[in-house]
Amino acid sequence: MHLVTRRHLREAMERYPDAANEIKVWAGIVEAVRWHNFSEIRSWFKDADFVDGYIVFNIRRNRYRLITVVHYAKTDGAQQTDGHVYIRSFLTHREYDNRGNWDKRYGT
Repeated sequence: MHLVTRRHLREAMERYPDAANEIKVWAGIVEAVRWHNFSEIRSWFKDADFVDGYIVFNIRRNRYRLITVVHYAKTDGAQQTDGHVYIRSFLTHREYDNRGNWDKRYGT
């Protein structure tokens, strides 16, 4: 999967250094896989949730929430796509409770 954009993850690691290692591990896994559906995401991340078109990942045991939009990999005959994971927001648990924060450009 392609991460769009890694800059948002770097900014989250700078802002929340206690989450940096887990963000790095999450990014490494995401870049190494090709997800075709949500059940494949759940096989890697048991606490991931599908909420109104977003995939929400828990970081640091629910201390943070990574809000993403996933365009799944596709296979059509001999043609394959890798898919994309778009970072929408990296939020504290408290910020996550306000749905208005979910789909903002990170850092604004």
